[in-house]
Amino acid sequence: MRKFDETADVESRRPDVREPWLVISSAGGVRAIPLPRSNRVTIGRMHTCDIVIDDESVSRQHAAVIVGPQGLAIEDLGSRNKTRVGGRTLGRGETALLPVGAVVEVGYATMFVQVGRPPSAPASSASNAPAPSAAIVHDPTMQRLYALLDVIAPSPLNVVILGETGTGKEVFAEAIHKGSARASQPFLRVNCAALSGSLLESELFGHEKGAFTGALGAKEGLFEAADGGTVFLDEVGELPIETQAKLLRVIEYGEVIRLGSVQPRRVDVRYVAATNRDLDQAIAGSRFRSDLFFRLNGFSVTLPPLRKRRKDIVPLARHFLDRAARGRPYLVTAESQAALEHYAWPGNVRELKNVLERALVLAGAPGRIDPIHLQLPGAPPPDGAGEVASGPAATAAPMGYAAGALPGTWPPPGGSGNDLKAQRESWEKQQILQALEKTSGNQTEAATLLGVSRRTLINKIEAYGIARPRKR
Repeated sequence: MRKFDETADVESRRPDVREPWLVISSAGGVRAIPLPRSNRVTIGRMHTCDIVIDDESVSRQHAAVIVGPQGLAIEDLGSRNKTRVGGRTLGRGETALLPVGAVVEVGYATMFVQVGRPPSAPASSASNAPAPSAAIVHDPTMQRLYALLDVIAPSPLNVVILGETGTGKEVFAEAIHKGSARASQPFLRVNCAALSGSLLESELFGHEKGAFTGALGAKEGLFEAADGGTVFLDEVGELPIETQAKLLRVIEYGEVIRLGSVQPRRVDVRYVAATNRDLDQAIAGSRFRSDLFFRLNGFSVTLPPLRKRRKDIVPLARHFLDRAARGRPYLVTAESQAALEHYAWPGNVRELKNVLERALVLAGAPGRIDPIHLQLPGAPPPDGAGEVASGPAATAAPMGYAAGALPGTWPPPGGSGNDLKAQRESWEKQQILQALEKTSGNQTEAATLLGVSRRTLINKIEAYGIARPRKR
């Protein structure tokens, strides 16, 4: 019998579109594998198994798929980490029916059966299919990830999206929802880092009247509101450990218990979680529950940082600029495009968006976006501004101003270390006055121009005795 391992090239599958496929997600990634034509197909880590899953949580001979008169079934072969079907754990030698779409846990790997052409089959042209409208994808790595949506989105499995802050995890999560059978149902977001433990639980699970001080009436929680749809758990690594235990129960049993109640409510929700944390380290440090991770991690996708997808930078920049300009014409010069492509983007797509919105303010009337408007670290100063001095005192401008935000440089030429503080204050005051003049006294726009918060600007205005501009 021909053996099929989890890393087999998907292009080698048979062309029969009616055959069953196994979609498997494990430590080795996500693969669609044609089910061998046999009455009994063994699954395990040993190379002699019909389907090999290279994952330490999978036993050498873990389970077997059996073709019988009632359809497909799965049998546990005495595995160490057990076989579960729809949350039910099978004993050694025990079998369970394996309907299409049912989630099977083989150790910590997950799989389900799909009949027909697999989602990423060549006939669907998935690799050339356009990405969802909310995403701009030109980089080959991102195109491959978005092609995976054809496998991930229609499945019933939960998803964990990993990646640095600002890489577009929420956009990818929404694309998963839109490509699923739940697309017509709610897609609800919660930032797990933005709420305290008690408030977070109230938002997630809901509460009854009188459950706590201020609970003047019963409130439906996020999971209830998303029934039939998808919940996006952003920054899931920040969940308090006690909330993690309650979330685990919701995922395992599909039941929510409101705060102040003992009556469970049934919910049908798919979970997409995202984090920039290393969850393996969090689990090792007992800051994240391993059982919750394995329930969430049906599929795992890691989005690359913007610095590793250079082909996306300029198209994304144009997109953000067009959206912020609201129809006003702007030209991004070739020099600006080169500066954008060579910058490291530690803040990723979110930083790029902020840079383009700021450049629009600095450029003023419709025209062109030059490198000076981008205010990127390492960018050249404006013409006539002079050289920026070297040395510790010159590494950063006062108040966080980017060099060249306005005419004048820091530090001023000819100064000594003894009067550096006075020079600094004089320079800051001059910059503030020029910014207020340039923005006709608008403090919010002046703060944006200077690269500081409005509160910081007001504090400096008061400290330097500058007359507060009257509102116009």
